Amino acid sequence: MKLPLSELIEKLGVSYVLSPYETFPWSVYDPEDGKSCSAEVRMNPDGEEIEVELQILYDIPPEGKPSVEQILWMKAKPHVKDQWDICDFWVRRENWANKVYNWEEKSCNFFRACVTEIEQGRIPDIDALLEREVNEKERFSGTRGGGGGKSPKIRPEQILNMKGQGF
Repeated sequence: MKLPLSELIEKLGVSYVLSPYETFPWSVYDPEDGKSCSAEVRMNPDGEEIEVELQILYDIPPEGKPSVEQILWMKAKPHVKDQWDICDFWVRRENWANKVYNWEEKSCNFFRACVTEIEQGRIPDIDALLEREVNEKERFSGTRGGGGGKSPKIRPEQILNMKGQGF
């Protein structure tokens, strides 16, 4: 997926092209659960790299979890001339690049879905959004998808109607 910068930025939910050093943030806080979610798209100082990040911060972290949990991290760079490409996609410290078919498009869709939840004042349900936006049931997925069943048995005599023909 190679896109002009303006289209890539739009796929990530940002309404204008970022300049070097610029960041576009979102955040939401849930006082009942004592956690907040922040997301941001930022451009590096030389304008040659975009980073995308989504974090959940806990007031009191659940046992075994850090107070800041990095959910998503992506990086995009210019590929050829004005065409940008997603080159890294990490979810919960696991590299998802090339793990699923069409991962570049799906990574943008997943981030955009999380941002939509944040804009509506909700902490995103990460597992549900991953299942919906980054499913593995397409070709090149690494897991068994819902393909066809058992191969049919074809008998040539049925197809050619050879019964009783004296063959």
